[in-house]
Amino acid sequence: MGKKGRRLRFRSWQQTFLWGGGLVGLLVLLFLVARFLPPTSHRDDQAPRFASSDQEVEEFFKDYWRRPIPLQGSPPTNYTEKEASLRPEACGSCHPRQYADWKESLHSRAMGPGPWGQIIDLTQTSPDEASLCMICHAPLSEQSALLAKTTERNETAYEKNAHFDSELQLQGITCTACHVRQHRRFGPPKGEESSTPKYPAGTPDHAGVQRTPYFEKAEFCKGCHQFEPENSLLVNGKPLQDTFREWQNSIWGKGEASCQECHMPQRRHLWKGIHDREWVKGGVRIEAQIQTESSRPGDALELTLEVVNAAAGHKFPTYTTPKIFVRAALLDGSGKTLPGTEQEKIIGWDARFEDGKWKEYFDTRIPPGGQLQETFRWKLPPEVKKIRAWVEVHPDHFYHVHFYPAFLKNQELSSQARKLIEKALQDSGRSAYILFDKILLLPES
Repeated sequence: MGKKGRRLRFRSWQQTFLWGGGLVGLLVLLFLVARFLPPTSHRDDQAPRFASSDQEVEEFFKDYWRRPIPLQGSPPTNYTEKEASLRPEACGSCHPRQYADWKESLHSRAMGPGPWGQIIDLTQTSPDEASLCMICHAPLSEQSALLAKTTERNETAYEKNAHFDSELQLQGITCTACHVRQHRRFGPPKGEESSTPKYPAGTPDHAGVQRTPYFEKAEFCKGCHQFEPENSLLVNGKPLQDTFREWQNSIWGKGEASCQECHMPQRRHLWKGIHDREWVKGGVRIEAQIQTESSRPGDALELTLEVVNAAAGHKFPTYTTPKIFVRAALLDGSGKTLPGTEQEKIIGWDARFEDGKWKEYFDTRIPPGGQLQETFRWKLPPEVKKIRAWVEVHPDHFYHVHFYPAFLKNQELSSQARKLIEKALQDSGRSAYILFDKILLLPES
């Protein structure tokens, strides 16, 4: 894709997302900024080189994470059918726990109805756009029906991929994407003996695994979870996805606590995050307290609610997609909400593309180790007896409220794409949950 093709060509809110997509499956952001990444280089297929010093870390990851990941090529002749397969279920036949975890993760749904509904038409109308989206959502060359090649005029053209696997395509970010290069297996150093799986004698071992400590570094996740400021769109000076740098600048990054230590404890392949209530509860601390001693009708009543980002290694939340609603309301003696008393504050990053440019409405995200204190005030009505304070997390708020409804207005959507996005819209409306809920009794007059 030439420089002209990479220019910012936003025409409207809807076209921005038609051309730039949304996150990734995981995330509207991956699609948006993919338009502004430098073109992917197509180098000769070869296995990655291992770094021998810290100075070579960057070169290792540059080599290992060439995207799309080059074709695996022909497997060794002594491989069994399962060893030669790139399908996750083949890996799961010997690694059942990892496979079961992966099936529950967002990585396995990186080509779910939302992402695939945006990409499917682009595969026909704009292979450049589809390819840029898929380098994170389905990064294996075997997952693409078309492969890019450079013509004699130094232009990018696409040709039919003889090794395309349509079922593998929809399996998203697979085991192979992280662990296999040229049919050779790669992974982290061995774990504790108690957690090391035992395989029966004679189990095919795909020639073993080449182990490297770089699998345990945060940089392993950086390629799909960080947009470089110099190569991506900035909104009020900030990349739309800045997770790695948020971690890098935090106490966790400075202490070298990696992404994997939190998101892959005991090497589980779940990668839990904002969609998981119990996981989020472990990362934030919330407290609510009435500040006013009097409860006589007409007196001023004040409640403070504090949200602390106690353990997340990045901002809470890190993307524009989620919104956290901090709410409070007055209740009568029976516990019913008194009309007109509910108040709301929002934690999140509200950035939208409007009138040909990006506009930031607010950014109230909480940095690692930081806190946000909200104050709610009322004049006491005579019937009030309690206060309810609660926090709701809407992981897919941007999709559900802004993006999918706008996307469905496109009259040129194919019937298949429309059906997928309609399903994604329904799914995104079911992901909200209550993180904190407390009833506080008013003090005696």
